[in-house]
Amino acid sequence: MAGRALAVFAAAVLTAGCSPVPPAVTGRFVSLPDSAGGHPAAFTWTPDGGLRPGLTIVDATAGAPSDCTIGWPVTASDGHRGYLTAGHCSGGLGGATWVYTDGGARGRMDLGPYVLHEDDTLHDGTMVDAAAAFLPADTPPERWGTSVAGHPIAGVLAPREVAGLPRGTPVCMLGARAGAVCGPLLDADTKTLHWGGYAVDGDSGAALFVVNPDRSVCALGVLHDGPTDRDNTVAYVDPALQRWHLTIPVSAQAERC
Repeated sequence: MAGRALAVFAAAVLTAGCSPVPPAVTGRFVSLPDSAGGHPAAFTWTPDGGLRPGLTIVDATAGAPSDCTIGWPVTASDGHRGYLTAGHCSGGLGGATWVYTDGGARGRMDLGPYVLHEDDTLHDGTMVDAAAAFLPADTPPERWGTSVAGHPIAGVLAPREVAGLPRGTPVCMLGARAGAVCGPLLDADTKTLHWGGYAVDGDSGAALFVVNPDRSVCALGVLHDGPTDRDNTVAYVDPALQRWHLTIPVSAQAERC
């Protein structure tokens, strides 16, 4: 699955295509400014040693390193803190993962291994594409970033709530290569979401969300793949949270989802 998904994204970088874009809609959620997408960066690194959504996460469990994006911050039932990315980004459980600490990819900071992994379609047709890595217990709390591009998290929308959103609703992503990008919801049901925003190889696992008027964000899912750079599939995050008894930290100051 990982090879197929990465190959699809690689083809998307070389052959950009466009899906029919639904008209803008007036609704509860808003877009972010300057978020149409452009030339992707090589990767996103941490200049200050902090961890947060949107950084490149590297996994070499299966041999050649695989670059994806740190998605949602999560807390396990035992209190351990970590992050989700896409399941197809993981070459297996227990191998080393890291983030880069400089723009030349010479320095790196090791993270915990992937200890939870699912890249499959459930019996009811729901896509689950998630992997979780947790930080060492002695990691200082201030190094565990929980905002999304500076936006506090307001909560999680269940698949049935997303399926009820109007076609064209602004949906945004924080990718390690594309950055903060918004695009239209093309269609959604309770199994998966089809998104018309800009994403390329290396953005897999990125957090997908809608934005409240107060600029807080509501979690929807993680980037799965796409046949072109503006035609992408998103796996809902809620099934993985329920399956593994994880929670996404919510800001007390944010507007509710």
